[in-house]
Amino acid sequence: MQFTRESKAGIRAGKVTRSYRAWKKPQARVGGRYNLHPDGVIEVTSIAQVSPSGITDQDAIASGFEDARALRRFLDTRNKVYLVEFTYLGAGLAGQPERDEVEPAELEALITKLDKMDARADTPWTAQVLSTIASDPGRRAGDLAPDFGWDTPTFKRQVRKLKALGLTRSLETGYELSARGRQILEACP
Repeated sequence: MQFTRESKAGIRAGKVTRSYRAWKKPQARVGGRYNLHPDGVIEVTSIAQVSPSGITDQDAIASGFEDARALRRFLDTRNKVYLVEFTYLGAGLAGQPERDEVEPAELEALITKLDKMDARADTPWTAQVLSTIASDPGRRAGDLAPDFGWDTPTFKRQVRKLKALGLTRSLETGYELSARGRQILEACP
């Protein structure tokens, strides 16, 4: 789940405890943990479909908006509107290995995983994406995607696969390699 810089500050301060999302179907799950980049984790505690007309000013303020009218203007009501309630769990990132250094056996296993990811694709991409991020950290996904012949959502989906292995980190804008990612890139042929 993505949040504005202002919303992230409110979440970290405990003032923002919910979000309203316009989705065709829920894009989060109860119990799911989601990163607040560059640091912090929330856990979703409930998701419910709601009517935009039922959103009160108090609801909107708890989601980081000035009032209900501002929130309704923000929502794309061509889709269903969902109320997502969550708890801020604190600093750190969800789904990433804690250690920066990769042991030799783990390094070999990660390279095998990357090779399998490449084998499933039409064209090998993992080393190229890691290399591109390493050479230009902080560059927007929308600017990087065309370099690979992908649209922005496809590029982001691929980078999330690398992030799940602890190889990349999301920045406020763009990405960077983690220490693990740099170590893998150096080891890739």
